[in-house]
Amino acid sequence: MANDSFLLGKIGAPRGIRGDLRIQSYSGEYGHIFGQKSLELRGEGHILRLKVARFQENPDISTIAFEGYPTPETARALVGLEIYAPREGGAPLGENEWYVADLIGLAVVSKEGQEYGKVISVVEGGPDPWLETLLAHGRKVLIPFRKEFVGEVDEKAGRLELIAPWLLDE
Repeated sequence: MANDSFLLGKIGAPRGIRGDLRIQSYSGEYGHIFGQKSLELRGEGHILRLKVARFQENPDISTIAFEGYPTPETARALVGLEIYAPREGGAPLGENEWYVADLIGLAVVSKEGQEYGKVISVVEGGPDPWLETLLAHGRKVLIPFRKEFVGEVDEKAGRLELIAPWLLDE
């Protein structure tokens, strides 16, 4: 279910006098954001492709500035927009790691291939994420994304195996 770009984070409030903006990385990592020469910002019906002027990574606050937004007043127009980058610019994945965008839309199936529903979002909470799944009859359920409950994830086939179907019981 791969897309050509994916969501990295969100633009926060201005900081300083040079148009720098705080950023929040949804993954908690910043290296893959800071390695980009340009980024796409989306939100509220806007899609902007902007060249990066500079990055600053600090232990407490990481910031980014874009060409054409040299002051806090002009940069404020970007607050709240989400940061997207080309897939090849993303953080490298290890074994049994997936981008959230690649999990959304996968069919949730039994070991035998019976389809229960589709993943509609990934919810962070606790030590592991939860797969919000819309079942075929319209009910939504949360499935813990853990090896005890989810088996093989096959992005190419567009499915993930649920090995604990009792999680779907009402």
